[in-house]
Amino acid sequence: MSDLRNNSIIGAVLASVLGVMGVGVLAETVVHPNYPETPGYLPEVVIETGGGAAEAPSGPPDFGRLFADPAVLTEAVARGERVVAQCRSCHTFEAGGANGIGPNLYDVFGRGIGSHGGYEYSPAMAGHGGAWDYLALNEFLLSPGGYVRGTKMAFAGLRNEQDRVGMIAYLRSISPNSVALPAPFPEVAPAGEAAAPAAP
Repeated sequence: MSDLRNNSIIGAVLASVLGVMGVGVLAETVVHPNYPETPGYLPEVVIETGGGAAEAPSGPPDFGRLFADPAVLTEAVARGERVVAQCRSCHTFEAGGANGIGPNLYDVFGRGIGSHGGYEYSPAMAGHGGAWDYLALNEFLLSPGGYVRGTKMAFAGLRNEQDRVGMIAYLRSISPNSVALPAPFPEVAPAGEAAAPAAP
């Protein structure tokens, strides 16, 4: 009789645990969090310029200039290999790798956004349009929910620019059909220097 009572207690505990887990899965399915474009808790990053004045960073990284330097590119790929570890629970990165919670990301450069075969994208991602290039990947990795409103990807993004550059360098290194490097940004004269007058 004691064994029957113990089995009943264990069965009740297991049923309760499974019930709580089921409610959690259901809640995740029903509720889609909306992440703010700019979290209120992140401090503004300030970069010192040569003149002692400070300015906030603006615009995307200069991939054309960064990746044209082989040493910088090699270092960025190595950093990206470390950063990608946090993505492996949902994505695979090998040629012919299976889709997981997220799509396989091998040869992602130049691929249409939301177009990897055999993966069921959210309507927002499938209907986004465009292709994965340097700027699109930078914006998406910064804030997936900000770049593609309604994406089912729950990752908050990579706020650190060096991590994003590294991730993009790594994705480029595993993309045999990679998009060509963009042209480097034009040189900007340091503050205080007058621009040369235009020739008549």
